[in-house]
Amino acid sequence: MSDRLPNYVEENYSRAVKTDLGTWLGRNPPPCFVEPKYDGIRVFLFKSGDKLVLSSKHGGVYTPRASPNVFARIPEFTHAPDRAILDGEYVAREEKGLFLFDVLQVDDRDLTSKRLTERKEILRSILKGTGLEVPYKLAKTADQINALKDDMVEQGREGVVVKNPQSTYGQPGSWLKLKKFDTIDVVVTGYQDTQELRRTGTARSWSVAAYDDAGNLVDLGNVGSTTERVDPRQVKKGSVVEVRFQEVTRDRKLRAPFIVRIRHDKTPEECLLSQVA
Repeated sequence: MSDRLPNYVEENYSRAVKTDLGTWLGRNPPPCFVEPKYDGIRVFLFKSGDKLVLSSKHGGVYTPRASPNVFARIPEFTHAPDRAILDGEYVAREEKGLFLFDVLQVDDRDLTSKRLTERKEILRSILKGTGLEVPYKLAKTADQINALKDDMVEQGREGVVVKNPQSTYGQPGSWLKLKKFDTIDVVVTGYQDTQELRRTGTARSWSVAAYDDAGNLVDLGNVGSTTERVDPRQVKKGSVVEVRFQEVTRDRKLRAPFIVRIRHDKTPEECLLSQVA
């Protein structure tokens, strides 16, 4: 069963879009829920009786026996049902580690068709006393949403996720990701033949791309800069990297891009052009 869990996560997890706030609000009228965006691994927590299993959309399966350090930070679920599937984020460097923000199933009840407001109430009852529930606030205007995003950034978060309280789980376009900077996860498709490459054997300029809706790779230009924490020797063809940029030009090239980190937790197929659509 555990070998099928990552496929279940990949097929069912609710996705957040990345577009401008005004466009999103036109399709999702406020008030909205605003949650901090954690920089971790998206996971589902599967509970069956006393057994807990974490599974990520990237194929990782974590059990108390195999990953005791992970589960040592998960308190006992004294108010939880016998069986449940919860949605959240695992952040290894955080003290708590696990942050849960939604629920898909309780015992034999499929909750994905319920509104987010109802699912939040159910989640709160399950997580009572654990400290694992992701906090959220209600925002009624774009200014309030942006103010909450700025607060989260000051606290060290990547930004926020804005959610339509009336949406069902997985409803397309009902979750919005807002970050401090414009970034996109892209796949490295090659490197430039430069003098430094010939001299040192290490590339310093890479071509990057993302997949469009038809599954075709769209060239986004070249990236020739990295932050200090990125080792250029680790940037290979096929690597997934997070690139910060100023804007996307009319011919779909990233302006003033630089690599901020290598995304070992993502696959090339997850690098979608819709991140900047």
